[in-house]
Amino acid sequence: MKAAGILLVICLLFSFSQEETTLDIEITNIRNHNGVILLSVYTGPEQYPYHPVRTYVVKKDSLTKGIIHTSIKDLSPGEYGLCLLDDENRSGQMENNVFGVPMEGFGFANNVKPFLKRPDYDRILFKLFPGINRMQLIIRY
Repeated sequence: MKAAGILLVICLLFSFSQEETTLDIEITNIRNHNGVILLSVYTGPEQYPYHPVRTYVVKKDSLTKGIIHTSIKDLSPGEYGLCLLDDENRSGQMENNVFGVPMEGFGFANNVKPFLKRPDYDRILFKLFPGINRMQLIIRY
């Protein structure tokens, strides 16, 4: 009987310590309903930019006044890199003009504004903590 009580206390303590981790993202400045938003998540610089550990597809069904909200609930607390592509033609990759200038929208964690090239990995890092985390991403065209 005493062992069952101890086991119950341990289970209760364990359940309280397992707080769900959620990343709530507000994506702003979306110019149209075409295509989807791709959110690419990285856990190390060797993955960036072409081999994310996970890419989330955000449909534009709920687009209102250039804004969409989405949530990611399957990441563990830790440090991640994040970039975004407004994949208007659903090709799965950034479309560039003949001069190499992006023709589709993009964004990065920390709303890093690149200058002539993709930002370094350490500039797009963010920390994810247990509980609810909020982030705003501004798309640049």
